[in-house]
Amino acid sequence: MDRLHRISFVVLPGFEDDLRALHAVAEQDRHSPESRLLRVVLNKLEHIAQGERPTHSLACPPEYPDLSDCVTTYVSPDQDRKPSHRLVWRERMPDHPGQPITREMIALGERDAAQAYYLAGQRLGRPVGFTLAELRKQREPIATSPGQRKRQVDVAEPPPAEPGFEWG
Repeated sequence: MDRLHRISFVVLPGFEDDLRALHAVAEQDRHSPESRLLRVVLNKLEHIAQGERPTHSLACPPEYPDLSDCVTTYVSPDQDRKPSHRLVWRERMPDHPGQPITREMIALGERDAAQAYYLAGQRLGRPVGFTLAELRKQREPIATSPGQRKRQVDVAEPPPAEPGFEWG
């Protein structure tokens, strides 16, 4: 990323919920793996807000929601083990010169069973089995999970940022 750009850092409400849930568990034991994970996540968020690059970009395998416009960063309470959690976020370039790059934090989830990917897909209104191009062509609402009320999915324009934390 060009260091000349400012970064607007946005924590979406679902991600805010992920942090609250982790904090609630971490509060029970300040020396638990969850407490260490919370500290690692908060430090990593600060680094991302300052311009740190992601672990890698995401793709669109058929078993996951299409998150090809997103990236992931691995986090773990134990540096000597395989990362236990993923942060899923996306970077949106400004529409006009002088505007900041926006980094939207979407999901924090366990690495096992790709929990973070499914959470991110659900929060962005992206059901499994559809590419972003296919979703753009849809004229009818698509349910993102069984029993969920159908809602309009429009990924050509990003959903408006819901109230959440904004840094930057």
